[in-house]
Amino acid sequence: MDNLTARIIELSSGVYVIPGTTNVGVVTNENLSSNGSSVDVYLIDSGSTEIDGEYVLDVLKAFFEQLGQTFNVKAIITTHGHPDHCGAHNFLKQETGCQLWAAKHEQGAMETPIIQGTVLWGGYPPHEMRTLFFMPSPTYLDHAIKADEIIELSGGRRLSFMELNGHSYQTFCAIISDKNDKKVIFPGDNIFPRNEIINHWIPLILNPVQYMESLDKLCAIEKVEWCIPSHGDFLKRNINEAAELNKIAIISTRTCILDSLKTKKRMTVEDIVKYVADKNDLQMTFSQYALVYSTVKSYIAVMHDAREIKMEVSDNKLYFSLPVQK
Repeated sequence: MDNLTARIIELSSGVYVIPGTTNVGVVTNENLSSNGSSVDVYLIDSGSTEIDGEYVLDVLKAFFEQLGQTFNVKAIITTHGHPDHCGAHNFLKQETGCQLWAAKHEQGAMETPIIQGTVLWGGYPPHEMRTLFFMPSPTYLDHAIKADEIIELSGGRRLSFMELNGHSYQTFCAIISDKNDKKVIFPGDNIFPRNEIINHWIPLILNPVQYMESLDKLCAIEKVEWCIPSHGDFLKRNINEAAELNKIAIISTRTCILDSLKTKKRMTVEDIVKYVADKNDLQMTFSQYALVYSTVKSYIAVMHDAREIKMEVSDNKLYFSLPVQK
């Protein structure tokens, strides 16, 4: 088993994580009808590409072989439908016959992946955005997860779900509780650990206000032993520090946008993006620009709705400015 200790890590009884660029959760459920020799497996996300799926399957085969058990991948639980979370779904379904689960509001983008690119670009995306990084193969769901859904697991454990908003259309955090109600949670990209948020100070966010509300929901969950963000380090017990750092990053970007509008009477989105990027010492590639551009526009929309920013079309350009103080 020593060869596997770094490739699949036990978090609690029957709950594991396969670390990677996207951390993949593994939840086991003993098939009691076969005297415990067969195990049903729920995966949480799958990674970006078929190569990730091959790796996950190889790890599972080696792990259960050393335990002397057979396993059956019952379903992949998708935290949300971004390509780095569901890019290996089709490969794993083809290889194992598993079901694919996700939230109803993630279904459209998963089944029609060009939606991911059009949302970021604001129209038909160029070929640079019609790649696996932005647009994996279509994924067709077998089951739409509901917030009140509970799956009873062996050993008195249960698998439940919490809806989180702000990063994507409808993220579901998977919560695995043991018989003493101690929990391991997989919140997707609705929280980033210290190393990730420091390195990526402006992560992709659809709605910063909802994202902060989701951070509060995560912090309110009781008896959390492990929180496994989709990227980066695992959080042991207290997730409040990481949540506060995520909030600081959001407040910092919001403040930076307001500061940009103090430098000129009015600015375009491109002007604001450049100001924010320069102030954060970013040297962006095209992919990074697409993600930051989309995120800054989301901030602007939310701040405009809150009447913190004024919007107007002039000379066939869309401009933003600060409201006139009365």
